[in-house]
Amino acid sequence: MAVVGELAAGIAHEIRNPLTSLRGFVQLFQDESKENNPLHRIMLDELERINTIASELLVLSRPQEVAFQRCNLRQVLGDVVQLMGTNSQLNGATLSLQAEEGLSLECDPNQLKQLFINVVKNAAESGASAIVVRAFPSGTQICVAVEDNGCGISADRIERLGEPFYSQKERGTGLGLTISHKIVEAHHGAIQYKSELGTGTTVFIALPKVQ
Repeated sequence: MAVVGELAAGIAHEIRNPLTSLRGFVQLFQDESKENNPLHRIMLDELERINTIASELLVLSRPQEVAFQRCNLRQVLGDVVQLMGTNSQLNGATLSLQAEEGLSLECDPNQLKQLFINVVKNAAESGASAIVVRAFPSGTQICVAVEDNGCGISADRIERLGEPFYSQKERGTGLGLTISHKIVEAHHGAIQYKSELGTGTTVFIALPKVQ
């Protein structure tokens, strides 16, 4: 796995180097063009997508330093909801938070934000009109449920969620959920999916709370 990770990082770096030059030339052609050529925008969008994939490969291949500290989960989720509110509205969905006060846990807040951003982004792109993020205590754990009323996920697809490059979205790579699963694992938590086609999906994330 260490060799595979090193190989992935090397490939990602080699891809990004010529990518920077290509993007610069396209932007130069766009600036010099007297007409607004839609091909320039399409090329820039596709180059940006390649860059995103390379960046996600780097995240997966690089051992992540987890800086644990005591955090207020409601504050972390509040930041995510505020950040993703506009993105959800652009996709035609409302985003709301229902979280109890006093939910403390030992975590890396930046990694948790990335985790919840990935999950909320998927919910917003599912055709949902409403997304609700709930947080509540459950025994020795804190449970976060992200509920949407989108298109839902079939049972055979749920079994493969988290696999690299497995995605049903036209422009998806599947790496977002792969990274999310790694973050949950690093926090000694668990992630589960409950979904029904045409009804919606709920993603349950359980994390150990501060004892």
